[in-house]
This record gives sequence, C-alpha cells and structure tokens, in this order.
Amino acid sequence: MPTAPHAGFLSPVLPHDLGVEVVERKGVGHPDTLADSIAELASVRYSQYCLREFGAVLHHNLDKIAVLGGRARFGDRDGSYDRPVRVIFGGRISTSFAGREIPVREILEAAAAEQLRRALPGFEHLTWRAHHESTDSSKFAHWFAPRGLEDLPERPTAFSNDTAFLVASAARTTAETVALLTEAWFRREPWAGSDIKALVVRDKHALTVTVCVPAVAGHLNGSQEFADATRHTAGELTTQLLKRLPGPVTVVCNTRNTATGPLSSQYFTVTGSAIDYGEDGLVGRGNARSGLITPGQQAGNEAAFGKNPAYHVGKVGGWLVDVASRRLAEHSGGPCRIAVMWRNGSPYPQPAALDITTAHPCPEDTDLVRAVLRRTDWVPDLVDHQCYLPAVLPVDELLAALDPPALS
Repeated sequence: MPTAPHAGFLSPVLPHDLGVEVVERKGVGHPDTLADSIAELASVRYSQYCLREFGAVLHHNLDKIAVLGGRARFGDRDGSYDRPVRVIFGGRISTSFAGREIPVREILEAAAAEQLRRALPGFEHLTWRAHHESTDSSKFAHWFAPRGLEDLPERPTAFSNDTAFLVASAARTTAETVALLTEAWFRREPWAGSDIKALVVRDKHALTVTVCVPAVAGHLNGSQEFADATRHTAGELTTQLLKRLPGPVTVVCNTRNTATGPLSSQYFTVTGSAIDYGEDGLVGRGNARSGLITPGQQAGNEAAFGKNPAYHVGKVGGWLVDVASRRLAEHSGGPCRIAVMWRNGSPYPQPAALDITTAHPCPEDTDLVRAVLRRTDWVPDLVDHQCYLPAVLPVDELLAALDPPALS
C-alpha cells in the first residue's frame, strides 16, 4: 500500500511501505533491557510513593542506571556466582519534601530486586549489589528538596523541560510483531533464558528471523539436547508464521552454538542472562518505547526509561505521540507516523513542529492529533499502568495481530 504524498520534514515513506525493513528486539533479560526496566520501575515506585505521601511526583530523573555484569563459574551443566552483578543508580532525585526525608535507597533497591526477579528465570542463583551514585545537585536550591508543592513549577500545567524530537508509528509492522513474537515464543520454553535477541529482516514479503536464545541451568543435559530444543522450537515458530504470512519465512537460532562439547560452552547461563559472564547494560542502549529497535522509524534518540513521568519531554512527549499515532491509525484505518518537536519551556499543546504522515490522509488528521496533545492525563498510564515497563507480550495476542483479516 503506497504512502500518500506528504510535504513534511521526514521521508514520506512509512515503515510499512519500505522495501526492506530491519527490526531488532532485546529481550527482557538482555543487560540493556535490565537497565531500562530497573530505571523505569524505580521511577514508577518512587512516583507512587510521592503521590501517596505528598500528592505529587517530585523531581527525579533515574535514566542514568547501569547494570554491570558479574561472574559465574560454570561446570558442565550449572554454575555459581563468585563476583556479583552491580546495579549502579545514577541520575538526580529529590530526597526530602517539606523537611521530611524520603527513603530513596530502599525504594530504588526494592524496585531493582523486583524487576530482576521478574526478568530472570534463574534469579535465585543471582548475586547482586546496589551502588548509589544519584545526587540532589541543582543550581536551584529547592528543586530536589521542595518545601511544598509550590516548589514544583510544572504544577498545575506541565511544559517541556528540554528541546526534543519524538516520533511514533502505528500500527506495528509485520516485522515488528514478529520480533516481539519471537521472544515470546521461545520464552514459553522452560529451558530458555530471558536474554533473547531477535533480528528480523523483511525483504518485500520474505522474512528472515535470526534469534539468540540462552539455555538456563537445570533444564538440559547436554549440547545435543540444547540444539534439538532450539531447532524444534524454531520449527514450530516457522510453521505458525507460514500459516499467517504471504511470503517465505526462515528462522535461524543460535548460529554460534554447536551440538558438541559441554553444555556450558554454548549460549548457557545460570540466571538466564549474559550478566552471568560480565556483560554490562546501560539505559538507552537498547529498545525504544515500543520495545523495539527500528531504524526505519526515523525516530529521535530520547530514552524514556526512568525519566520523570510528570513533565519530562522524553517521557511525556513520547506518550503523547504514541497515543496520537494509535488514535490516528484507528481513525484513518491505516498506518501512520507522527513526529513532534518541542522546545524547552513550550507547553505540550504548542509544539514547535508537527509532521503527520498517513496512508489515508483526511482533513481532520491534524485536529485529532492536536486534541491528543492537549491531554494531561498521562501520569496514571505511565505510573499506575506502567505502560513503558519492558515486558514479554502474550503469544496469542501477537499471533492474532498477524492473522489475515476475516472476510465479511
């Protein structure tokens, strides 16, 4: 379906119309995704505490978190840690309100433990430590030590705190859906760890999926069994994709593994992640808000994870363009892309630039998007619903998205 002509500042070609599309997914156990998810959940739990205790989200930006890999010593089919993983909390955060101290360290460490437990199937074998390097430094005396709600200038009307360029597309392309499905499909297997990486290349209707899936200790007896398990699961996924997609499908798994030697010489882990052998993770090096790495989206480089959900443009602006793109896709009945630039200090309903590309343009497109930009109800979705916390999506939901539309 060709994209209609468009006089915007991005390419007029939507990702759905690219001849070749490349999409990558770093699974929930990938070190970079662990850093993203710990930052995001730490912000969520801190925000919930502030809302409950003070009635507002206090100033914080926890998007400077690192997960530094530890070291497990491996036997043939198992292993144990002799050097811990370290979670380094950076960024800036309010440590008090009206003279009342906030238990910041306890909140952040509890969030890290919660997310590591959720993301790592072998969490019980993990040894980890938290290091706190966050600060309350600011040239404004009460920015991170507010005396009351009057020291939160974003209340009652939020505004962009920086100059930023945010892009969102909807609905997901086939390649995007397949990348998410690949992780979800393998994660159903009890032997599979969570540090899964899937790279999907769509060349017209032909789809090639290359996936790396770790074994997690305690489920397989040898390298041949591991090779058989990955081959069988990849074959099942291929069958499901061939039922739903119009072109050829190839799924290749663990291209570096062999079926010989000890199991520990393969892509083998204790916790389910490469953090077992020193791999590090940093916020913003992995998936975007969509949970994917999508070069064809022409998106900016804002990392939403851990940013303040009350006003930070990297998160609030991202939410606004994401919601607007979904609404516009539903309204127009076809794919679309929305790009917005805000300048530092701009009210969110008044962006510096707005670019809208749709497959089926109509006169009310701009009005619909601007109506979304006037919304102010993002905090419940960002905090209570945790809409940007990385997660494995349901297999059935992703398969249904690939099903051909029913004939009426």
